[in-house]
Amino acid sequence: MEEPLRGFGKLDNALLCTHCGFCLPVCPTYRAENVEIQSPRGRVSTILAFRNGTLTPEEVGAVLSYCMACRACHSACPAGVRVGKLVVMARSLAVVSKPWTTRLFHWITDHEGRSRPVARLVHHYQRSPVRTILRKTLGVMGQAPWHRLDGMIPEFRGAFRQGTSPVPDAAQPIRAALLCGCMARMFYPNVALATSALLTHLGVRLSLLEGFGCCGAPHRDAGNRKKFLKQARKVLDRFRPLEGRIDVVVCDTAACRVTVLSYARALAGDPEYAALAQRFVERVVDFSSLVLRQCSDPASFFVKNISQRVVFMDHCQTRHGSGIMDQPRQLLALAMADCVELPRSDQCCGAGGDTMLSHPEHGGRIRADRIKAIEECGAQMVTGTNSGCLLNMEAGLRSARSSVAVCHLAEILWESHVCHNDGL
Repeated sequence: MEEPLRGFGKLDNALLCTHCGFCLPVCPTYRAENVEIQSPRGRVSTILAFRNGTLTPEEVGAVLSYCMACRACHSACPAGVRVGKLVVMARSLAVVSKPWTTRLFHWITDHEGRSRPVARLVHHYQRSPVRTILRKTLGVMGQAPWHRLDGMIPEFRGAFRQGTSPVPDAAQPIRAALLCGCMARMFYPNVALATSALLTHLGVRLSLLEGFGCCGAPHRDAGNRKKFLKQARKVLDRFRPLEGRIDVVVCDTAACRVTVLSYARALAGDPEYAALAQRFVERVVDFSSLVLRQCSDPASFFVKNISQRVVFMDHCQTRHGSGIMDQPRQLLALAMADCVELPRSDQCCGAGGDTMLSHPEHGGRIRADRIKAIEECGAQMVTGTNSGCLLNMEAGLRSARSSVAVCHLAEILWESHVCHNDGL
């Protein structure tokens, strides 16, 4: 067992662990379960046992399936152990079983031809009176599986406000390809509309990067290298004809940005895609950073039109892996009069990629602490840039009968700009 694992190059990083315990208070699964095996150092022990042949692929897959891959342990470890990455490496050789619901969801989102009609069906269901009728009838009948499915579908946002302000006449507008996340396309159609409208009104000439389904984020975190690379190649195939016409690639979902940034390394040995992946990655920019770069006069572009107290919810891998924290908060302060920091803001919300689907009870216990933190700071609105996290939190808040609103940062910024220019 040892030699195949060594082939991944960095598994020996686990040997640096001193079991000091600095990782324990930041690990969402350990905080929720208080079980050693569900701590980063417990996972290190599991990986080393797997490496030495003590544990079978099935046994290690069962243990590691609960990890959120949030990378909080990376920031906390004084020895430089990268448990999140080690988990992904080990998962690629272990047997990680997924429930049929999770497999069905990925079967839909991985393929554009399947996800597009399902997204239309979801959007119709969100607006339809059928949803209210089903809630009343099936609620009385106690249909638990249906309740869980309905609970994950967010409420209808309302029609998107296009705005009337003119597009700036930029002499040399930046050219960008917009990659829209499958979770946003499926459940939050206004996110892509708000992102597109905002960037266009900031002088960005947009092209849509579409037709690929999913970027491969859940497969990457699950260690399913074959499916991850398949989705990565599909994205690059759609990028190829646009390459000569764009300067940057921007994602409306934080998890997608983290994922596509890994394409160059993942495909470094592929003679057909290696160079293309490298050129693609070099063009990827952060959404918040691009807006700040393009907005030369924020006072004339935004207005503090929303009086609700708002908190920004970080995407874990963006915070702990990329270190991007200040830019979205700077933008939020331009549009909101009352911005507060979320207690324990470095903690995971419990989404964990597809963990909220494969282990809903486990993710729900982690999410409960985030809901408690929202209550502690008196927030009336939660925002972020990762649609999966927003979907998870909206479901949790609705289940807790909370009135706290959830929306994407692009929606807030666009509404601020529209109100400013419409004189509202």
